[in-house]
Amino acid sequence: MRLDRQPGEVIDRDKLLRFHWNGRPCSAYAGDTIASALAAAGIRVFSRSLKYHRPRGLLTASFVDPGCLVQVDDEPNVRGAHRRVTEGMDVRAQNAWPSLGFDLKSVNNRFGRFLSAGFYYKTFMKPRSLWPAYERVLRRFAPGGRIDPGSGGARHVCPKRFAHPDVLVVGGGPAGIAAAVAAGRAGARVLLVEEEHELGGCLRWGGEADLAVLRELRSRLDATPGVEVLTDSAAVGRYDDNWVAVVRRSPPGAREHLIKARAQTLVVAPGLIERPYVFAGNDVPGVMLSTAVRRLVNLYAVKPGERAVVLTANDEGDAAVADLKRAGVDVAHVEDARLGGDVVRVLGRSGVRGVELAGGRRVACDLFVTAVGWTAPTSLLNMAGDLPGYDPDAARFRPDVER
Repeated sequence: MRLDRQPGEVIDRDKLLRFHWNGRPCSAYAGDTIASALAAAGIRVFSRSLKYHRPRGLLTASFVDPGCLVQVDDEPNVRGAHRRVTEGMDVRAQNAWPSLGFDLKSVNNRFGRFLSAGFYYKTFMKPRSLWPAYERVLRRFAPGGRIDPGSGGARHVCPKRFAHPDVLVVGGGPAGIAAAVAAGRAGARVLLVEEEHELGGCLRWGGEADLAVLRELRSRLDATPGVEVLTDSAAVGRYDDNWVAVVRRSPPGAREHLIKARAQTLVVAPGLIERPYVFAGNDVPGVMLSTAVRRLVNLYAVKPGERAVVLTANDEGDAAVADLKRAGVDVAHVEDARLGGDVVRVLGRSGVRGVELAGGRRVACDLFVTAVGWTAPTSLLNMAGDLPGYDPDAARFRPDVER
């Protein structure tokens, strides 16, 4: 369900797009991701899990969402929570047969105790002559989309270019923008890389004060010479001497291309990734992180549910509660982990029907939101040997700035 206009929404309500989801016609606004458009249409299940074929829904509603890999036209394994809708796009669910709603392969979930990790490498070894037959059967159970060899693979050839900035900034949130502005004003040639479609990070789905800060940062960046901005781009590897591989896919429909960037100085400002909470049923569609809820409401004007329970341990969870109430969601219960509150399990299989609290109380809902902590994505630093150190106060790894 669509909400009224939001101050920070990224959709263009004057431009309606048509696409297909599993053969069914759907609509979206320009700026919608595949996942946000489907969520606005009331769809909760986007894919099936890799091995047991359990239903999967939105978790983060971002570039790193694990539950929304889809097939787009002839391209498999597309991040549906990140890829924007284009006119005429044909989107299909992966890893389900014969359909997403009725997946016969979900029988694996019934026999999970017998399907140990890598069992097929040990079970189907003899007689050796039958391995080709085994392989064809096992391949049908393997996850992922389908590649059509006759679809024109040349369209997916990845061109490349080279870049030699003085400063490479990875991450276009408030810290990354500030770093790019400071370097540019000092006379450096700057390359700013951001995986999202717009700069701003968490400011984009914040309130009016956050949006005002973002506008000020953007105006400073626009006025700074010597800064090249790459959005919808991911730094996927870091090698010796600040050699960084950047994969860019923008504008929508354009070819991916590789940028080999070698910088004198590398600034890593990826922000934080919200940490999921572990409990029974935490993979059921309708379990979302607080940032996912705030993205849906503030960026895409989508109502994420009708009745919600929120487990919060920080200010982001409190902000999510406020956003849910503003969106017209009935917040049935807020469990505050800072006061010792906890949730034992989620009720429901194909979707959230309720939650069971630590004291045994059950609360009916169709949306369960968690806000319990943050993880710093240090992988780009780790690739070149800059190992992080654990901060017990923050309960997460941080870059080791003393090395």
